Amino acid sequence: MKNINIIRNLILSGIALLFLSTLTFAAPVVRQTSGANAAAIQATVDQFRSDLGANNGVGSSFTTGRREINWDGVPDNFASPNNMPANFFNANSPRGAVFTTACGNATFRVSANSNNPTATPVRFGELDASYPSTFTTFSAQKLFTVISGSAVPCNILTVNFFIPGTSIPATVSGFGAVFSDVDITGNARILAYDKAGNLLSPGFMAPTAAGGGLSFVGVSFNAGERIARIEIVCGTDGLSSLVAEAGAIDLVAMDDFIYG
Repeated sequence: MKNINIIRNLILSGIALLFLSTLTFAAPVVRQTSGANAAAIQATVDQFRSDLGANNGVGSSFTTGRREINWDGVPDNFASPNNMPANFFNANSPRGAVFTTACGNATFRVSANSNNPTATPVRFGELDASYPSTFTTFSAQKLFTVISGSAVPCNILTVNFFIPGTSIPATVSGFGAVFSDVDITGNARILAYDKAGNLLSPGFMAPTAAGGGLSFVGVSFNAGERIARIEIVCGTDGLSSLVAEAGAIDLVAMDDFIYG
């Protein structure tokens, strides 16, 4: 399992290196920080929000501003132990984001809150009893992850953008994400692609956060570049009942997404 994940990460790195050899990258604005809790990273997250503009909320199409996903409004029937539809944030709560993954038969899961009707443990404790103490939240109480459909845990997420509530592809100028419990540099990163599939940058890493803290990385382009797709590598392995954090295994959960 570990070797498969190493191969997967090497493939992603090889793709990035291929583009690096042929493209001249623009100089985007990058915001990065880490800390023990939400307060420690708040200022940098707010700066990134300011970079993108006003919060446009749900629905409609705008030429400026941002959208946010904090998972906390996802109802119990689409939270742990249940899966969340890949298009929840383009159909149920239309914010123009649809999720896919390269992992076979994978699904998407939002963690349960403390008063859910099935008494499911918070912060993915239904997968492993150690997870609630491993992960913390930026916006309480829910986190997000990809659940593999095979014996190989999945640590890759793709975010595709659309005009909210439609199947019409759209683009954004920036994207940022909060990560929980990044222990090793490079194990949580985002890659931005344009609508032709070209890599817009060599990738942006979330800094490490000791002791189960929070990390944030956000990138925005201001020279006309447009992002059609984001690839997120989240930890060395995906969250799973088969995996506990130990040694070189760096498990990472996701919290707020900010884009626009």
